[in-house]
Amino acid sequence: MNIPREFIELLLAKIDIVDLINAQVPLRKKSGSNYFARCPFHNEKSASFSVSQPKQFYYCFGCGAHGNAIDFMIQHERLSFPEAIETLARQAGMEVPHAGPAAKKEDSLPALFELMLQVTQDYYDQMRRSQRAIRYLKSRGISGKIAKLFSLGYAPPGWSHVLDQFGKSEAEKKRLLDAGLIIKKEEGGFYDRFRDRVMFPIHDYRGRIIGFGGRILDQGEPKYLNSPETALFQKGHELYGLYQALKSSHKLDRILVVEGYMDVVALFQHDITYAVATLGTATTSHHLHRLMRYTSEIVFCFDGDEAGRTAAWRALQVLFPLLQDNLQIRFLFLPDGEDPDSLVRKEGKPAFEKRLVSAASLSAFFFQTLGRQCDLATMEGRARFAASALGFIKQIPGGILPEILVEELAKRARIDVNELKLQIKNPGAAVPQSMPNPPQETQTDLARPKLKPPMQTALALMVQNPSLAALLTDPLPDNRLPGYTFLRRLTELLRQRPGMNTASLIEFWRGQKEESFVASLACWEHMIPETGLASEFLWAMRQITLLGIDEEINRLLAKASQDSLSDEEKQELSGWIVKKKVAAAETR
Repeated sequence: MNIPREFIELLLAKIDIVDLINAQVPLRKKSGSNYFARCPFHNEKSASFSVSQPKQFYYCFGCGAHGNAIDFMIQHERLSFPEAIETLARQAGMEVPHAGPAAKKEDSLPALFELMLQVTQDYYDQMRRSQRAIRYLKSRGISGKIAKLFSLGYAPPGWSHVLDQFGKSEAEKKRLLDAGLIIKKEEGGFYDRFRDRVMFPIHDYRGRIIGFGGRILDQGEPKYLNSPETALFQKGHELYGLYQALKSSHKLDRILVVEGYMDVVALFQHDITYAVATLGTATTSHHLHRLMRYTSEIVFCFDGDEAGRTAAWRALQVLFPLLQDNLQIRFLFLPDGEDPDSLVRKEGKPAFEKRLVSAASLSAFFFQTLGRQCDLATMEGRARFAASALGFIKQIPGGILPEILVEELAKRARIDVNELKLQIKNPGAAVPQSMPNPPQETQTDLARPKLKPPMQTALALMVQNPSLAALLTDPLPDNRLPGYTFLRRLTELLRQRPGMNTASLIEFWRGQKEESFVASLACWEHMIPETGLASEFLWAMRQITLLGIDEEINRLLAKASQDSLSDEEKQELSGWIVKKKVAAAETR
C-alpha cells in the first residue's frame, strides 16, 4: 500500500463516523456523547452497538466489534484496507494520493477501466446481431436476462475488429495492449486477441470490468481463452461471478466455488445466485481471503475423477493456515461426466442444493484422503498417517478446530490423544513440504505482565480522551512498571500531534504489534463520569509514580536481604525513600 499516512489522518478528520454509520445502521438518540443501535455484526435484540462522536470510534458490548471509520468499511462492506480508503475518500470528495513507483501506474487505470467498459458494450452489441452466438447461448439454456446480467457478448471473426474500433491512434493501441485486448506481431503491427468467441466479461467485486474469458463457438483450441495478466487483472486474485453474487444478496450464507464461466452463468439461470469460479487457476489464498469476507460457508465443487480430487486436495492444503472455527468448508464431487452446468439443468435447483448440503466436510475429506495413502492396518501405516495429519493440523492458527481434529485423529490412528496433543505443542514436528510454516503472531510486551490498575486506567483514559495528555506538563520520570514504556510513547505522540482522537490513534498503530492492545484500551469500560476524567487520570499518574518508586525500593531491599548493598546503592535506596515521602504527600 502506497497511501501516505498524512492523507489517512486527514481523511479520518474529514469523515464523521456517526454520519457514516447512520447511513447504513440507523442510530438511536444519543446517551451522553454516544449513539446506539442494534449491532450490524451479530444478531441481537438490544441496542448494544455504541458510536462515539468525540472519539470517532464504535464498539459493540455484545460481540466486541470495534474500530474507526476505516474499520467499519472493512467489516461492514467487506473491503480491503486500500479499498476502504478509496471508498471513504470518494465520500469526502478527496483524491487518494499514491507515493512511490505505483503512483504512475495508478494514474492510467481509469482510462483502462473506461476502455474495458466500451469494449464490453461493443461485444454485447455484436452478440445481439450474431445469430450464431444467440443460438449457442440458447442451446445452453441461457436467457436474455441472464446474458444481460453478466454482460455476455461476442467477439466477431476477423483479426482487427477491436483494433479498428478502439485503436485508431498510437496511444489507443497502447491502451488496448495494456488491457490485453490485442497482441503485438513479431513483424510489427497488432491483431485482436479474441476472435469468434462468446465473451464473458470478468468484473471485480465493485463491478468494474478487468478482463475477459472467451469461449470458442465451434471446434478449436484453446476452448477457453482468458485475458493475460495486466495492471487490472491478476487471475489468482479474482473470482468470476462474485460481483453478481454480491448484487443478488448483501449477505451470502454460502458460496459455491466452481471451475468454469458457464457453470456460474448456468447456476444463476437456475436461481443459484451464490456461485463463483476461479479463472483457470488453482484456488489461491487470495481467493480464500476474499471469500471469507462474505460468507462463513464455502463449498468447493470438483469433478469426481482423480484429477478433480487432486485439485480438491490442493485447495485443502491452501486452506489449512486460514481455517477458523466459524468457517464451514465442504467438498462436492460430481458424478462422472457431469459438470455443474449439465447437472443443474438435468435435476434442477432443489436436487442440486441437496447435494451441497450433503457434500463431504473438510475433516471427512482430509482424513479420507490421507487414509488412502497409508495402510491403517499396520502400526507403521498409522504412525505415518498420524504424522502427516499432525503436520497439517499444526498450521491451523488456533481455536477449537485443531483440538477436535486431534481427537478424531487419535481414534482413527488408535493413538493416545494426549500423546498427539504433546506432538502438536512440539515445534520440531514435521510440517508437509508443500506448505510454508504459518506466521506466528508475536505478543506485545504489554500483554505479558499484567498491568497494574492505575496503569490500565491512565492508558485507557488517554487513548479514549487524547486531550488528557496536555495535563502532563513535566517530563515523565523513569519507571520500571509494565506498560510504562508505551505510556511514554503515547504521551510523546500526543504532545507532537495534539489534534489526534481515538480513531486516529488506532490508525497510527494499525499493522504494528501494539494494534490490538490500543484497541483493547479504546474498548475498556471505566465507568468514570466525564466530569471526573481529568482528576481520575492525574490520580492514576500519581499512583504510577508511587508504584514505580516502590518497585525500585523493593528491588534494592531484595538485594540487601541476599547480599550487602554498596555505598552507592545505599544512597540510591535513601533517595527513593525520600522520593516516596514526597510523592505520597502530593497524592493526599
